[in-house]
Amino acid sequence: MDGKKPKLILVTGASGAGLSTALSILEDAGLTAVDNLPLALIDNLVALEVESGGRSLAIGLDARTTGFSADAVETLVRNLRRRFGDDLTTVFIGASQDDLIRRFNATRRQHPLASEGTLAEAVAADMMRMNDVSPLADLHIDTSGAKPADLRAVLLSGLGMEAAVPVQINLISFSYRRRLPDHSDLVVDMRFAENPHWVAELRPYDGRDPQIVAFLEADEGAVRVLDSFKTILNEMLPRLAREGRPLATIAFGCTGGRHRSVWASESIAAWLRAQDYNVSLTHRELGATG
Repeated sequence: MDGKKPKLILVTGASGAGLSTALSILEDAGLTAVDNLPLALIDNLVALEVESGGRSLAIGLDARTTGFSADAVETLVRNLRRRFGDDLTTVFIGASQDDLIRRFNATRRQHPLASEGTLAEAVAADMMRMNDVSPLADLHIDTSGAKPADLRAVLLSGLGMEAAVPVQINLISFSYRRRLPDHSDLVVDMRFAENPHWVAELRPYDGRDPQIVAFLEADEGAVRVLDSFKTILNEMLPRLAREGRPLATIAFGCTGGRHRSVWASESIAAWLRAQDYNVSLTHRELGATG
């Protein structure tokens, strides 16, 4: 959010309605997100992060928040509105009672107000408490039956923020003789391509060298596979951006991790960079980045 005025966003609502998801969305969008901070400490945090540090901040407030009450939240909002004016936005996230009960049952988490009786009674008590907080909000979102992607679209649109976030793409070349790279979203096996290792004069080079590039670009099948993979990425990456998934890791493997996988990852990296994607490239077996 460089170059923009600091923003302060208070996110509140019923437990289980999606507050944590909303804070994660805002964090991915560039804000500092803080959840479940005692109400008495919020003024100090805002002064430090927003007024002194110039950072944008999202704060979650719900039944778990120490000192939480409708009167206390109203006083907090009134004071912050006086200091920040239109740079403060209060978001209220709710859901139907049936949805909230279903979510707590599905996750087997204990409701913050579970001491007040059954789950249904705790949810009802929480919703009743939040009825007095709801009028303080500038933006109301009902997540009943909604997917996280739906919440993301409505939240960012309501805040006037860009819905699509740039996707950081991490590319890795590796050898199948060692384990697959951790946390890979996609793995492309390049062992089908012609292997420069079996050409004695090419063996000392790696997939970044022009000799290897020329050899593999002459393999029409390997080139067609990479072209097909580009078509897949053209469909996939814009959707990841719209859904707010900021990171994708793609690994290319071959037998030794020096020739075919390096060439393929270099080729895809150059193509992605030409489309203005943020790309990092690691050749694991070469101990190099590009």
